[in-house]
Amino acid sequence: MEHLRIKVQELPAYPQDLIILGVRQGDARLAYSVDAAGNVDDCLAIGYTRIEFAKAAEGALRRWKFEPSKLGGVPVASTSELAMHFEVQGIIVTEPNMSEEMMGRFISLDVLGLGYRARELRELDRIPTPVSVVSPPYSIGMAEQGHSGDVTVSFYIDETGTVRLPSVDPRDDQQLAVLAVNVIGKWKFEAPMCGGVPVLVRASQVFRFLKPKGPG
Repeated sequence: MEHLRIKVQELPAYPQDLIILGVRQGDARLAYSVDAAGNVDDCLAIGYTRIEFAKAAEGALRRWKFEPSKLGGVPVASTSELAMHFEVQGIIVTEPNMSEEMMGRFISLDVLGLGYRARELRELDRIPTPVSVVSPPYSIGMAEQGHSGDVTVSFYIDETGTVRLPSVDPRDDQQLAVLAVNVIGKWKFEAPMCGGVPVLVRASQVFRFLKPKGPG
């Protein structure tokens, strides 16, 4: 697996409204998907200290160009994450993981109602229930060709219950992964709730592709 590489990177401008308000620094974290042509397909703010930082980061990221991930030399769609730290004198981009310091700022500001972050399932009032489910079109022919086993799809459920940015482990069977990703994007969930308020949440779903048993 050849991983995603940045070809054209444009850094965002520091939000001028925040300078006027005296806000001198902040952070934003984004999850995004890149198609097989190297273009940003979807982008989702999964954490920020101020929404202005998230909007500035997303606006710039959507103009980036990538050398797409490759599997067996063939370009494929993929997902990744990045974090941006804003200061009046400059912007730092890190990929893909957030530092413990940045995560601590998101959590502390979120508790105070001054920030935003994706939640974990354990934080919710209850696990979101699917209200619309589509099953993968798994065929006997695929099973006979040796395509069987489990595929775990990781994704986000946004505040409206919509599935965003599904991804799978590149080590999973790729034909089964395509089936799983295509159908999970059509699922719909009840809105995830935390303290009675709709939130963004990380989730995962295991699809089990079992070879049909023969007669007897």
